[in-house]
Amino acid sequence: MFKLELKLAQKIFLVVTIFAWSFFVFQPVEASLSELRGKAWWGGSLGYVYFNCLDDVIGDQLDVEYNLCGGDGTKSEAECVPPDYAYHFFSTGCVSLVHGVYIDESGKMSGSAWNHAKGLISFEATTTPDSAIPDRSMLSANCPVCFADPNCWACYNEANQKAYGWGRSTVDGNWLRLDGTETPQVQIKNWNDASSTIPYYDIVAGDFIGTASSALGVLSFNCLTESGGNCATRNYKVYIGNLQVGYMSAPNWGYSEACAGGARKVVLKWYLKSGFQPYTAYGNLEQTAYRVIVNTSDSTSTPVFDSGKLPGSADQLVCPGSLCAWSPDYETNYYWWVQLWDAADQPTELYQYKYNSVSDTDGDSDTNNQTFTTYKHEFPSPFMSWTPYDVSESVGSPVEFASYSATTSSRFYTSASPSSGIDCTTPDCEYLWTVVNNEGTLISNPTAATTSITFMQASTNTIVTLKITDLDGYFCSRAEEMSINYGLPLWREVKAE
Repeated sequence: MFKLELKLAQKIFLVVTIFAWSFFVFQPVEASLSELRGKAWWGGSLGYVYFNCLDDVIGDQLDVEYNLCGGDGTKSEAECVPPDYAYHFFSTGCVSLVHGVYIDESGKMSGSAWNHAKGLISFEATTTPDSAIPDRSMLSANCPVCFADPNCWACYNEANQKAYGWGRSTVDGNWLRLDGTETPQVQIKNWNDASSTIPYYDIVAGDFIGTASSALGVLSFNCLTESGGNCATRNYKVYIGNLQVGYMSAPNWGYSEACAGGARKVVLKWYLKSGFQPYTAYGNLEQTAYRVIVNTSDSTSTPVFDSGKLPGSADQLVCPGSLCAWSPDYETNYYWWVQLWDAADQPTELYQYKYNSVSDTDGDSDTNNQTFTTYKHEFPSPFMSWTPYDVSESVGSPVEFASYSATTSSRFYTSASPSSGIDCTTPDCEYLWTVVNNEGTLISNPTAATTSITFMQASTNTIVTLKITDLDGYFCSRAEEMSINYGLPLWREVKAE
């Protein structure tokens, strides 16, 4: 009887303590914020650190192993069996204790996580003077916006996807460093695997990995990256809980695509910063719908195109295409936005494209990273013809080209004539002929001559390629296969007039 009364007294004391904490912790969620969810593992008697009150156990959801095994965390989950589970309380999350951790668009972290032994772990200087932080030097180089804010202790750097700075226990003042000496450093698996320093490819976008350091021991953010991987024993992770777009790209329409499918086309792509979480314990944040807006001005009012809400989990929209009746104009700068809906049919904010650079397919000609620019005109149309089909000539002698007719000649385009072709004559067009055999060996000297090339050896299944470049540097190529043999006196082939 005494043992049962002691456990009940411990639980009542815990509920009262949680209720008291609820008066000074509240962080409203805004559309532009990334909301952290899940739990991290501090080990030993400290147990888990919860990053949102919706995930709390021991405090708001008392039907868990540590509460039922005495509250000290010294017993394993396997030891937490009846009769220890015979008596317990339950409380709905985010009622008696409201807390959460957030990242804004500039990367600044705010709010508080919670641990049953160390109370709230604050990631912002709300009550403690900024001078109390042990070391802010790393913020200057990695998170300058945070460094300039005296109320900012921790941040996320989108460029390298890593977290920097500090959290602090409100119970005893112990500091937790996100970019400490432990490896891997705390970071988020983001949209771009190619630039990510995270080698764990089965981790989805929006999940954290790595460990923070403290005087009380390391804090692991993902069981997959805990030493040796320990998800069979403890299944936990911290992740971005609300559907977020991490990156957008356009026009994604290079020279080869423009040569094959025309210049007036764009592919608008977006990549998730967070999204579908495969573990049912963390809910389903899968994208279920999307909307794309395009405009020639920096405004969503009276756009040139608005897709409306389209069902599905697509990560791109092709225009023009089956879901997009709009065709972009030549040499025009466009702004664009995307909005997503999650499995609960909750919409995100409208995310605006802001990532254009000279490395993109449009070359960022207007130097505005919020726009993409369409091509000035159509691309050149190379044409070649020859007779007879099996070409024969002595090795080393020139081979002259002759077209079938002028109406099927190669053509080029200009801004004054963006869609009406003009016969390709020098110096308006630059020609380049190359010939390789079926083993990929070059068997002619590449030449800009418009009427003849010289073969260095005979070959079957020969590939002859004609590349034409116009005055704006746009180029297209056309390749044809033919056989080149010895013996016959002449081979004719060509560009048309």
